[in-house]
Amino acid sequence: MNIKEFLRLIIKYKWLIIVIPAITLFVTFLFVKNLPKQYKSQAKLSTGLLDPSRQVAPDIPSYSGPDILIKLNQQFTNIMDIMTMPRNMSILSYRLILHDLKEPAKSFQKQSDDLIALTAEQRKAAIKGFEERIAKKQVLTPFDNYDDVKYYNLVKSMGYDAATISKKIAISHEDNSDFITVEFTSENTFMSVFVVNTLSKDFINNYSFDLISNKNQSILVLDSILQKKEAVMNDKNQQLKEYKIKNEVLNLDKQSQIVYQQIIDYENKKSQALIDLQSLQSALNNVNNKLNNPALEKYLGAETAVDNQAVIALRSKVQAANDDYIDGGFKPAAKKKVDSLQQLLTSQLVRANDQYVADPIVAKQTLVQNRISIGIELEKTRGGIQDIDRELAKLNAKFSGMVPFDAGVQKFERDADVATKEYLDLLNRYNQTNLDKNIGLRLHLEQEGVPTVAEPSKKLVFMVLSAIASFAICFCVLFIIHVLDHSINNKKQLAAATKGKVIGELNYIKPEHRDIDEIWKNAEHSQEMLTYKNLLREVRFEISKSLSVGNQKVLGLTRLHPEKFTIFSAVSLAYSFARLDKQILLIGNSEIADEIKKWNIPTNQSLKAVLDTLTLQKNNLITFLNKDLEGVSLLENKDNAGITQIFNSLKNEFDLIIIYLDAVNGVSDVKEWILFTEKYLATFMAGNAIGDKDKEAIKALNGDHKFMGWLINGVKRK
Repeated sequence: MNIKEFLRLIIKYKWLIIVIPAITLFVTFLFVKNLPKQYKSQAKLSTGLLDPSRQVAPDIPSYSGPDILIKLNQQFTNIMDIMTMPRNMSILSYRLILHDLKEPAKSFQKQSDDLIALTAEQRKAAIKGFEERIAKKQVLTPFDNYDDVKYYNLVKSMGYDAATISKKIAISHEDNSDFITVEFTSENTFMSVFVVNTLSKDFINNYSFDLISNKNQSILVLDSILQKKEAVMNDKNQQLKEYKIKNEVLNLDKQSQIVYQQIIDYENKKSQALIDLQSLQSALNNVNNKLNNPALEKYLGAETAVDNQAVIALRSKVQAANDDYIDGGFKPAAKKKVDSLQQLLTSQLVRANDQYVADPIVAKQTLVQNRISIGIELEKTRGGIQDIDRELAKLNAKFSGMVPFDAGVQKFERDADVATKEYLDLLNRYNQTNLDKNIGLRLHLEQEGVPTVAEPSKKLVFMVLSAIASFAICFCVLFIIHVLDHSINNKKQLAAATKGKVIGELNYIKPEHRDIDEIWKNAEHSQEMLTYKNLLREVRFEISKSLSVGNQKVLGLTRLHPEKFTIFSAVSLAYSFARLDKQILLIGNSEIADEIKKWNIPTNQSLKAVLDTLTLQKNNLITFLNKDLEGVSLLENKDNAGITQIFNSLKNEFDLIIIYLDAVNGVSDVKEWILFTEKYLATFMAGNAIGDKDKEAIKALNGDHKFMGWLINGVKRK
């Protein structure tokens, strides 16, 4: 989006942007100048949801974290929704109409024709009917129009129906507040007070009554279910009791636990006894090995027998020698023999004592005693293992006998536990419902509505909003026009759209002023004409500059769309070059001929005659040839070489040849004509848009080396 162009569009329509908001402001003033005053009344209801002093046993503690806020918001929303339900709004409508029926002099609003038309009997019937509807809490509908009293029409005529009243009622709850605010705005301050107080009080009464009714209904249902659950629970517990008595089961869990513990203890004793048995057997084998090992006989007294026999023999000899000594009369020789033998005995004893530090006999006796004691312990251990096995067999049999009873007890206990749990859960809900009924949520009218002064007038606000809205609408309309407008209006836009060279532009000239001779001579008297003249000179300069390369003289003038302004621009170019005292040959159609007749230039010569006779009557400065070939194309009249030769002859006679060509995106023989031009340019009418078909033609033009560039016509300059 081009911001500058958009700003230019706004500046162009600036008076429209100023006038429309001004008119809107004035019209709004006419509408709001007689607006009646508005009175607002406000009542506040305390719910007790956020007031701990009014909560005895709230259910909020069962929630935590964000759940508390969600629960509270739901309760506040439910209360506000219930207040605006049809039943409560209908009761409010009945209260309002009853007030006006009973006290016509103090009517909140001007009484309607339907109300005034009521007879005394009809008025009494209406009052009675509305009171009955309040007692029944009956909702008012459009079908409540009976022959005797048209209830709906009466309420509707006074503007007391739910749809009308709801537009003026605002029920809200501020965050972190325990209060619900009820507001009503009307043209009568007493009506505002009556509405907020009546709606609040009736709602509190109805809500409390409905709440207690619902709780009572819930209590009746819960009590019925509770009795059934209690009977089921008692039956299940009785079945469990009978099963235990029948099977003599006191406490199966405890008994099985004791038996199982005894089995574990005996298993541990058996394991320890087996370990002891292995240890004793190993010790007995070790003792037997020591007693039966020949290598250990010398330590157990096997060699002492030889030494003892030597000692005994020496003692016998000593005794015998001693007897001989005594019997021989104590002969010295006998004495010497006794002493010798005594010395040998002493030596033998000393040697035996030195060889055995400990008594081998004692060691062997010890081993024998150990073998006996180990054997005794081994037999005792084997006997103990047999006793343990017998006890384990008894305990396992006893434990196995408990399994069927345990399955039965578990089934009955499970059924009893489920029944008990269901009963206790239901009992808890029953008690909670009873508690809620007595000390549950209680709405309270904390602040009644009171008469107030009129609200600040909103006339100025309405007027400002209307002005802003109209200004915004104008701005948006202009913005949409700018966004949707794809037209090309100046040289810069054309260059961007075609991606080609634009050699110049010509401003818009009104049809009644399209006389180039008059423009050229009297341009100083009109800024529009002077601008056109100067722009035409710039275009003439660019064309002359382009044709000067290679001394080219044949200029084609085509266009993207068929348009009348191109004829005027072609004639203007021919006229501008003629002002340089150059001989100009203008080849065009009948429309060009009609344009140059104003200058008394002959238009009876045709290109067809020149192609046939090769003769041409030259005029002063501008010579015209009609390019109409009577339905035959250029190359069908003469071959390429012949036509080229004719144009070369014409180039010798004229300084510039201008050929007015057909539109490039039309069906014509324009491509044949372009073959014989040395340069050509295309015109574009400002205000037109470029379509998809035009883009293909533009692409072809930009790719042609003969194409000089674009000339935009009809530019509306500031």
